Amino acid sequence: MAYLNRTALNLKPSETLAVKAKAKELQEKGVPVIDLSTGEPDIDTPEHIKEAAIKALRDGKTKYTEVAGIKELREAVAQKFQKENGIRSDPTSVVVTNGGKQALQSLFQVTIEPGDEVIIPAPYWVSYVPMVEIPGGKPVVVKAKPENGFKLTPRELESALTPKTKAVIINSPSNPTGAAYSEKELAALGAVLESSNALIVSDEIYEKIIYGNFKFTSTAKAIPSLADRVVTVNGLAKAYSMTGWRVGYATGPKDIIQAMIRLQSQSTSNICSIAQYAAVAALTGPQDFIPIMVQNFDRRITAALGIIEKTPGLRVVGKPEGAFYLFIRFAELAQSVNSPLVKGSGAFVNYLLEKAGVAAVPGEAFGDDQAFRISVASADANVTQGLTKIQEAVAAIAR
Repeated sequence: MAYLNRTALNLKPSETLAVKAKAKELQEKGVPVIDLSTGEPDIDTPEHIKEAAIKALRDGKTKYTEVAGIKELREAVAQKFQKENGIRSDPTSVVVTNGGKQALQSLFQVTIEPGDEVIIPAPYWVSYVPMVEIPGGKPVVVKAKPENGFKLTPRELESALTPKTKAVIINSPSNPTGAAYSEKELAALGAVLESSNALIVSDEIYEKIIYGNFKFTSTAKAIPSLADRVVTVNGLAKAYSMTGWRVGYATGPKDIIQAMIRLQSQSTSNICSIAQYAAVAALTGPQDFIPIMVQNFDRRITAALGIIEKTPGLRVVGKPEGAFYLFIRFAELAQSVNSPLVKGSGAFVNYLLEKAGVAAVPGEAFGDDQAFRISVASADANVTQGLTKIQEAVAAIAR
């Protein structure tokens, strides 16, 4: 008898986590690897956040909490949405989850019926497609063009909409490209969605990691007429360097949030109590470390772009507006050389790992098989050395 169901048999592991595991395995064998695959800041969680966790431990805050999260945290999240994002929210419209990933997973579990369509602009975060497929949804992938900065246009959105469209995902700033939508661009997408009943899923996990003069705007604020069908998902992993703490949160229509809470009550129950008290400190405490962290990312991106620009065959579509990734296309290299090493992103990334000792993530995981993603959330030396080694590996192919 076969015990695994169809979903389990078809489910693929996260490509980003798989690459990280492979890099770690090589490092444990003594093979030098520069890991540019990981999407987590290289700074430690700030001390005031860790101290809040220690205090919670000492105060005995080690028991079950409300499923949706402790009151103090839900209040802090609601206030954050109101003050920073211009989004109407209150504690009863907030759910705290095991990272932003669980918030998205729960959202799709409670909203998608088999056959429902979800529009996903590509390049996309690796987990969107399987998250939609697990409850029986149909991902409708719309490939955003490089000439449009990898951003979905109103015309492309309109062409993808059908009566079966249940939701549209907007990830701004984007993982993997770093593309971010301006308030005007979001409003233009909203004008197209006025005629539909689609839910808008706004993944804003990188909202605080912004470069230059770009101004971040939440989708619900940019499209006020549709705010009652926007679910905003965020978390503390990126801006607060709390990837391992697993604290995400969401706000949106109360019936959807309450359904997510009911689902959570039957799955994980509340998230770690200690992490919740640390999260309160993160949201309400000092924020001065964030600009410094962003400056570090900005400096590394600038250095990396300088190396890539001098590497024939590799190209980045403009400087990212946000996040801490570079989505590097090698289509020109693939056209100029006849080598199996550049026939797909999986082969190319394996070559970079074996030849250059640099771990990156293949673009096929993000919907573009002629690209790869690197993270600059590593030490300056790792980023420059890693890109230099990639440059040398590319030159070896081109000989």
